[in-house]
Amino acid sequence: MKIVLETERLVVREWEPEDAGAAFAVCGDAEVMRYIGDGRPWADMRQSHEWIGRGREAYAARGWGRWAVVEKAGGEVVGSCGFGLPSDASEVEFGYVFGRAHWGKGYATEAARACLRYGFERLGFDEVIASVDPLNLPSAKVLEKVGFELRGLRRFGDEAEDSLYYLATKPDGGGR
Repeated sequence: MKIVLETERLVVREWEPEDAGAAFAVCGDAEVMRYIGDGRPWADMRQSHEWIGRGREAYAARGWGRWAVVEKAGGEVVGSCGFGLPSDASEVEFGYVFGRAHWGKGYATEAARACLRYGFERLGFDEVIASVDPLNLPSAKVLEKVGFELRGLRRFGDEAEDSLYYLATKPDGGGR
């Protein structure tokens, strides 16, 4: 298992095939998935295995992707955080999702801050985008805390409605 980075309370590492149950525990929860993608939770473990497989392909092809976020204290996978390339865009997109039992602990902010810094410092990104459902105010607050700026509304891919569009640029002035 490849560790990408560590924070005070968390380990961010590549997803492994044996993490499928943990990924399903997070993304199979309707409340967690309410504002993500089509708003539907994963229906079965097949989706979990496919998602991890795509992530592992991204690691092999690019050296980065969405990673597992693990609580140091107990070794439990608590969520996911990292980067992706939307099929309809050339921009690097940032995203995260955390299990409901771990909301309110500051894990999303801690992981997001560390992953974004990693993207700029180690992966060489000049800018990163993020999108949030306009009703998902807690997620928007996390993005703003870690350095994203709201740029307006934007429709991504085949989404039916506009999302809040955020941009973070490399601290040394890279990007737009």
